[in-house]
Amino acid sequence: MEIQQGIKEFLIEIEVRKYTPRTIRGYRNNLNLFLRFCTEHEIAAIENVTLATVKQFTRAMTASKKKGTYINGILKGVKSFLQYCYEEGYGAFNTKCCFPWCKEERAVITAFTPQQVKTMFQNCRGSDFKAIRDRTILTMLIDTGIRCLELCSIRPSDIHEDYIIIRGKNHKQRVVPITPILRKNMVKYEAVKESYFRYKNTDDTYFLSFHGRALTVSAVEVLMKKYGSGIEGIRVSPHTCRHFFAQQQIKMGTDLYTISRPLGHENIQITQTYLNSLRDRDVIEIAKSKSVLMSLG
Repeated sequence: MEIQQGIKEFLIEIEVRKYTPRTIRGYRNNLNLFLRFCTEHEIAAIENVTLATVKQFTRAMTASKKKGTYINGILKGVKSFLQYCYEEGYGAFNTKCCFPWCKEERAVITAFTPQQVKTMFQNCRGSDFKAIRDRTILTMLIDTGIRCLELCSIRPSDIHEDYIIIRGKNHKQRVVPITPILRKNMVKYEAVKESYFRYKNTDDTYFLSFHGRALTVSAVEVLMKKYGSGIEGIRVSPHTCRHFFAQQQIKMGTDLYTISRPLGHENIQITQTYLNSLRDRDVIEIAKSKSVLMSLG
């Protein structure tokens, strides 16, 4: 089978597995890069793709000055595709036995400062539907650490007395707690939403647009940039709220396992990157408050 045809079939397969449109788009873009490389090296059939082919592809990506994390993101898609081909009997090789990953740089995750978070809330004052909705969105992103797509996918039936059911990556469900400050904002939002859409049909999602449609990821990204106007030196995005949540939890002394649960991390090694990204001054302050001898009384 030709590589191009195999990619088409694989993209249909992950669509059947109910991968999100954004994830499918990422796989398509990454596999097109691999297809272009194979075409340039006159490798048309999947049967002719070997471990050496992937190594050459990785070397070419490295030579183009791409970062290790970026290259491994592409290789993740290539690995999934080649493993699918192997299991379907199209050739290629068993990637579970061996696969060439690129060495990654130490991840340095930057998060908002407390003052920057306060600035966003100050920019989001008001008593109309939009202001109350947006303030609830900011509160939920910052107080739970959920992803933007997860926030947009919440349905009213997912909301419970003291927790929210979150549908994460690969359709895995988890729960995040509703803190008192989040509950206060949700009560205000639910009241203004009920009044605003009293005589209108709406989508079955918790956060709605002006027209009663499900709020989109791009819409949340736009409102983040609006309320983050004036903040410099950091990317103002929903995902940066997630970073802020994780690092603040660490500073408050929460253990990595407990932090990993609401974040939806499969293992604490992913959560560990937030700890590694703390500045030396942050680590010193945490250590000072955790004196071994002082704890003995």
